[in-house]
Amino acid sequence: MMTGRLVATRGSLVRAVYPLVLHLRWGWHACERALERGQFEIDQLFECAFNWCLRELEAEVVRLGSQQRQVQALDTSTIARFRAEKRLGAAGKGYWGRANRAVRANIVATINSVVLINGIRLGLVRRTRFGESCEKAVAALFKELPPCESKRLVVVDAGIATKEQFAQATQENALLGRLRSNCKLRCAPPPPVGKPGPGRPPKHGSQLHPWRDEPEVEPEEELMLEVKEQVGKKEEKRTIRLRRWSEVHFEEYPETILDTVRVDDSKYDKPLLIGSTALELKTIEFLSGYQCRPTIETNFYVGQDSAAMEMPRAFAEVSVKRRISLALLVGSLLKAIAAKCEALSLGPWDNKPQRTAGRLASYLNLRVRNFADLALKNTTPRNYRKNTSLKKSKNLSAGCSG
Repeated sequence: MMTGRLVATRGSLVRAVYPLVLHLRWGWHACERALERGQFEIDQLFECAFNWCLRELEAEVVRLGSQQRQVQALDTSTIARFRAEKRLGAAGKGYWGRANRAVRANIVATINSVVLINGIRLGLVRRTRFGESCEKAVAALFKELPPCESKRLVVVDAGIATKEQFAQATQENALLGRLRSNCKLRCAPPPPVGKPGPGRPPKHGSQLHPWRDEPEVEPEEELMLEVKEQVGKKEEKRTIRLRRWSEVHFEEYPETILDTVRVDDSKYDKPLLIGSTALELKTIEFLSGYQCRPTIETNFYVGQDSAAMEMPRAFAEVSVKRRISLALLVGSLLKAIAAKCEALSLGPWDNKPQRTAGRLASYLNLRVRNFADLALKNTTPRNYRKNTSLKKSKNLSAGCSG
C-alpha cells in the first residue's frame, strides 16, 4: 500500500502482491485472510504509528492557547463504489459530489493529531469510525476519542460544528469549528439594576447576526492583519479583518458559552465565522486553529490516489473497515515520511523537487523488489496439499470435536 501498487491494479491485493511472491508456493491469500479475520487491532496500530512518528520523525504536536491544548482535526468522507450491492459491509447513505446526490456508500469519520515535521504541518490519523450516516459516524468517533495527555481542541467544519456538538463539548475536550453563514446567536443578559423583580431572571441578551454587514452588537476586539502571498512570480499583499464577540450562546443552549470570530478576507466573497468553547484562546489563534483543519483533507486524496481507498476490493464489514482505515493510515504516513526526507524529483527533467506523498510512493515502487527480498529472506515456503487420507463423514459435529 505504501508503494501505490494497489491503484495500478485497481485495488486488487492479489494482483499487487502476487508478482512479489511468485517464486514462493504461497503468498497473497494470507494477506486477504488476515484482513477478513481481523487478527489485529486497528486502533492499536494507529497508536503505534503515531508514537513512531513522534520518536523517529521528530514530529512536534501543535498546541494552542495558554492551556497548551493539543490540536486534533476531525473530518468525514463518503467512499462510493459503482458496484456497491446489498452485500456491501459497513454501508450507509451519504452525499457524493460526483453524482450530486445521496448514494449507498461507506461513510468514514477520522480524527487526526496535527503535528509539525520540518516546519510542514500535517495530520496523523488516530481513529476511524464508520456509520450509516455522517452524523452517526461522527457521534461514534466523539465517544471514543484517542488518548490525550493534556487538554484537547477538536477542530471541525460547519457540517460537524452543530449546536448539539457545541453543547456536548467539555472543558477538557473543547470544540472549535466554522459556524454556518446564517447562524443567530444571543449575547449574555445585562446585569440587573436595583432589586430583582418578580419572575425568572433573563437568560438571553440582544440578538447577534455576525454574518451581516452591520452586526447588531459592536465587537469587543478588532484586528487588522497583513498577509503576503506568492502569486506566480509576484508577491501580493492583502489585509484580513478579525472581529471578536465574547460570551455568546445559541438560543437553544444558553448554558453553552462560546466566543465567535468573524474573518473578512478580500480573497473570499463571504466572511468566515469561527466559534469555540475554548474561551482562553486569543483572537489570532482562532484563525490559526481553524487553518489546521484543511491539512487533514489531503489524507483522503493521498489514500485515494496511492492506497486505493475508493476501490478496496472487499465487501465483508470487517475487511472493508480495515482496508479503508489502512489506506488512510498509509496516506498520513507517506506525507509524514516525505516531509522528513529530502525533496524527490520524478526525473532529470524535474526542476522543482518536492516533498510529496506521491513522489515518495513512486520512489518506493521503483525499489519495492529490494524491500521484498529483504522481508522474505530466510522464509520457508509452505506447500498446502489436499489431505486424501481422511474419510468423509456426514457427522460434522464429531469431526469438529477437539
